[in-house]
Amino acid sequence: MTHVTPQDVADAFVAIEQARAASYGSSRRRLLPDHRLDVFLEVRFPGRERALVIASAERLGDRQLVMANGLTCSFQEGHVEVVAQPTTDTHIFCTLLADLVDHLARTSVGPAAAVVRRIASWQRVLGRGLGGVLTPEARIGLFGELLVMRDLILPACGRDAVSSWRGPSAGVRDFAWGSWGLEVKTASGDRKPLKCRIHGEEQLDDSSLDYLALVHQQVRSDQSGSTLCDLVDELRDNPGVAGQRAVFENCLVEAGWFDVHRSHYEGERWQLAARRCFRVTEEFPRLVPHLLPNGISGLSYDLDLGTCGQALVGEAEVLAELGAGSNPGEGDG
Repeated sequence: MTHVTPQDVADAFVAIEQARAASYGSSRRRLLPDHRLDVFLEVRFPGRERALVIASAERLGDRQLVMANGLTCSFQEGHVEVVAQPTTDTHIFCTLLADLVDHLARTSVGPAAAVVRRIASWQRVLGRGLGGVLTPEARIGLFGELLVMRDLILPACGRDAVSSWRGPSAGVRDFAWGSWGLEVKTASGDRKPLKCRIHGEEQLDDSSLDYLALVHQQVRSDQSGSTLCDLVDELRDNPGVAGQRAVFENCLVEAGWFDVHRSHYEGERWQLAARRCFRVTEEFPRLVPHLLPNGISGLSYDLDLGTCGQALVGEAEVLAELGAGSNPGEGDG
């Protein structure tokens, strides 16, 4: 197999189980016959635990991770094992394994070390209850963040662009680096009046920043537009992403993107209809920590952008501010 899908993994596990004659021990099948690593699927009896086993000569620190959904991952003397209990959701597990194998084919660093980092991203994803196909709302949100990455962050920040992407890891704002922050809101269709949902009292808090912008985008369905797959692939090939490709790939995982789900997104094409940038200052309508009574937190609220016309700024200003404020080693993390 050159490209492994979740169904391929599931079918291989079933074939292993059906071919097993004894009640104890384990049976395995090589998954990538032509790969330089020994990659196996394994079923362990009598408990019928399923596992991915990768044999590598790399030196990794021995340790074991307990993941959500009944999954464990262990590293010992360069070997990597991802094991699922019989109660583990089959689709999630097979999606994880297909993604790991796909990642092996694309990584240019030590394969076992790359799998370790990939699993760490998966651990965070599973902890948030993700792992399936993105919802329509999540697809539009990711599309919007990637548009801003392409059109604003990469031109302004160059090699620091990928490191500034904080949204996938549940950062306060979608992008933050040095002395600036940027929050992205993307909606589909031509919604009027223009509103967006603000999540938390810190999202529009500029107290620790020199510059904070809110970028509101509207996208429309258009067969001449781009799919989410197109945009992901375009950014993967962008020279500004090349130096941080592994970081970018892990951000995609934490955002809920998995290449094994591409077929679910290929029928949706979007075109950017409008983009408005707002400079967030003390006069901007918002709820921030210092305005709230003691004991009140975790707020979400709708912001009417029709009342924010005085804060509109051009994309050229945003690009200039982001470029000037990009200073590694600072920021809100």
